[in-house]
Amino acid sequence: MKAPQPIAIVSLGAATPEDISIRAYGKLQKADEIYCLGEVAHRIIAALPEGSSLAQRCQILEIPMSSDRTEAISYYEQLASRLMGQQGRGLACSVVTIGDAGTYATVQYLADLLRRAGAKIEIVPGIPYYIAAAAAFGEGLVRQDESLLVRSKVASSSQLREALSMGITVVVMKLSRCADIVREVIAEDNYDFIYAEHLGNPDLELLTSDRDTFLSRQPIPYFSLIIIRPSRSISK
Repeated sequence: MKAPQPIAIVSLGAATPEDISIRAYGKLQKADEIYCLGEVAHRIIAALPEGSSLAQRCQILEIPMSSDRTEAISYYEQLASRLMGQQGRGLACSVVTIGDAGTYATVQYLADLLRRAGAKIEIVPGIPYYIAAAAAFGEGLVRQDESLLVRSKVASSSQLREALSMGITVVVMKLSRCADIVREVIAEDNYDFIYAEHLGNPDLELLTSDRDTFLSRQPIPYFSLIIIRPSRSISK
């Protein structure tokens, strides 16, 4: 029997096949089985060199995406049990996720379950979506004398304004959870911003810094983010 292989949690980066790291690509090539967390992850893998071969080893998993993580955790418990069994058989398994596995990614629940069960795991990082969004505008995110705050939501407009008043660039991920609060600040205050939804999906992607376009978006989807900058104009 083969020696147990680490379960690889592989980040694909911000939904563009060209942005996957060599390390991540190598893990996929060596995997006996690949578990894709969503259709987008599978689409990226299929578009890679040798993608048709890699896709044959893929299983697409649709993890429930909502603020209530009960269903997702139950799903991950079943997946962790399955992965543990395959690791015991000496199979090399990769679980792939878009973005970065360590940045507000639900796959962290799976990693926690595997660690507690004593499984050997390896996490391969990727490009987070907020970095890709800034780069798409030909802009850096922050400069050497600036600060960055990344949040999964903001509790109030005053909390957001306080950070911005201190000269901090604020990234809000999963924007649908606090869209009304952010809209209020964007509508009333003169802050530059980048708004992105479904980044990397050619059929759904929107990337804009136009105030009217952002304020009129209804509804704000789950896969969305905003970068708000208190100074330094963003190219329109």
